[in-house]
Amino acid sequence: MFSKAFLKTQFLPLGYIRNMKKTLLIFAMAVSLAPGCFLTVLAQGITGSPGEKTGQYIRLMMSKKHIPGLSVAILKEGKILKMQSYGLANIETGTAVTSQTVYKLGSLSKQFIAAAVMLLEQCGKLHLDSPVSAYLDSLPQTWQSITVQNLLSHTSGLIRDAPDFDPLKVRTLNEDIQAIYHLPLDFPPGTQWDYSNMNYYVLAAIIEKVADTNWVGWIRKHVFEPCGMSQTRAYSISDIIPNRADGYEKASAGWKNADIWLALRPSGAFVSSITDLAKWDRMLYSGTLLTASSKKQMWAASKLKDGTNAPYGLGWFIDSVNTHLRVHHDGGVPGFRSDFEHYPDYGFSVIVLTNVGSANAERIAQNVAGFYMPVLKPLPAPALPDTEPGITTKVKNFIYTLQHQSAIDTSTLAGNIAKDYTKAHTSALAGAIDGKINSITLIARRERNGRRTYRYRLDYGYDYIDLVIQFDPADKIVGYGIDD
Repeated sequence: MFSKAFLKTQFLPLGYIRNMKKTLLIFAMAVSLAPGCFLTVLAQGITGSPGEKTGQYIRLMMSKKHIPGLSVAILKEGKILKMQSYGLANIETGTAVTSQTVYKLGSLSKQFIAAAVMLLEQCGKLHLDSPVSAYLDSLPQTWQSITVQNLLSHTSGLIRDAPDFDPLKVRTLNEDIQAIYHLPLDFPPGTQWDYSNMNYYVLAAIIEKVADTNWVGWIRKHVFEPCGMSQTRAYSISDIIPNRADGYEKASAGWKNADIWLALRPSGAFVSSITDLAKWDRMLYSGTLLTASSKKQMWAASKLKDGTNAPYGLGWFIDSVNTHLRVHHDGGVPGFRSDFEHYPDYGFSVIVLTNVGSANAERIAQNVAGFYMPVLKPLPAPALPDTEPGITTKVKNFIYTLQHQSAIDTSTLAGNIAKDYTKAHTSALAGAIDGKINSITLIARRERNGRRTYRYRLDYGYDYIDLVIQFDPADKIVGYGIDD
């Protein structure tokens, strides 16, 4: 059985592999060594108390994954178990990250829009089951059956993003929403689930209409200020934001400054610090802002019309880890990745903020959770029976030569890939998979149009990487990539 990430992966010419969350530009390669050759890279152990393991692990991941700056908070029932920041907020000035460093949150912002809507419902100013047309005028006819609940839970059928979205173009909220009026719904409201940023544009407009004021100002006054979140605010390129972190992307020669978007998107509007998000977590336990009923609704999987559950509540993803309820949301904009993991059964939360777009903040947060509460450590995907040992040997040789020589035997590549291969193509992947690998396990296999695609898990003990590799009928490599 293939994971969601595996099913989203597409093999393209010259070994390009695209994933919905990120694009890896890595050229296909292979090796040919004696089967006895294997991995002997220096071990990297993670030992000590949960806090010590967290520090060792984060420093290791920052080095391995090229993360300039990172902040983490681990909380139990709103109380801080560990809060620490690592690395640089600005590479050019050498400014260190601190607990006051302000990061862009990306889609983690959606929980604040959802909280604002729940506050308005608590005071009777709107109702979740009311149609959007009860609050906004002149909507398309196809939108008439969309409810506020549909918007919050991504079950509205609205398209993910406006097709004419330009991150360098500033438009009004109404202009952004009206840009999709002419488009059909992807499905009838309530019948399916599909993540849509446009849902939260419309929710921002509803907040403005119901509260009769700017949506950003209302959230600041009624959500952030009561929580003491003085550093949390809407993103702005022109405003002075003290302790603002710069965002980066990994380049072949090091880091480069990430693109800066001018447009303010309600779906990913806010910036914050690890200190402020710890205050937000504390509020979630206090009951001083959101009632128990509101939180119960936000943290319950939404029901579709056929009775099945969507993987989303109201502003939060809903699933489980080892049968334990997991409420979470990640976020990403150019130069930043964030993640907020909350486990209601244990009153336990982990928050991770980074200032590089390629960081897997969600993976880091989940592994940190496992250091403190082993029952929350995600179990690895089950191994598949290895019925093709010859392929496994090719894959192990492929990995060995990458780690030891950064070179390949082009005779193992399909013709069009071998023709375009240069040794420089190996460096990115060789760096991505370095370190002592404890085991290499086949976890997925698919065959389509004469090509066989395999997913192997490379287990490092402290982390894992999935190597996806594709062979043609002649057992030549036609594509590969990593999902980390």
